[in-house]
Amino acid sequence: MSNAVESQKIADEKKGWKGLFVAFILSILFLGIFYLAMENEPDYMPSKQQAVSNQTAFKNAPVMSQEALAEAEKQRNAASGEMSHMQHGNAEAHSEHNSH
Repeated sequence: MSNAVESQKIADEKKGWKGLFVAFILSILFLGIFYLAMENEPDYMPSKQQAVSNQTAFKNAPVMSQEALAEAEKQRNAASGEMSHMQHGNAEAHSEHNSH
């Protein structure tokens, strides 16, 4: 009887070592794949993009030429002058309306 119990213990120990070995191999395989996934960044990541892109070109380039800026300033001044004139005229009309 002790022979049967002893042989059962040895068989259980071998199963335990086999399971441990399989778990070790699967762990190494998983960690290897995880390492490769982390090392190889996809192309759409910012670190893989070219250094000079259209985004930086738009930030550094002037939006309008000097002539266009001057023309826009003239138009803005003219529009603000008309608005103040209209507001002033509305205020006069409002005060005349209240005085009657």
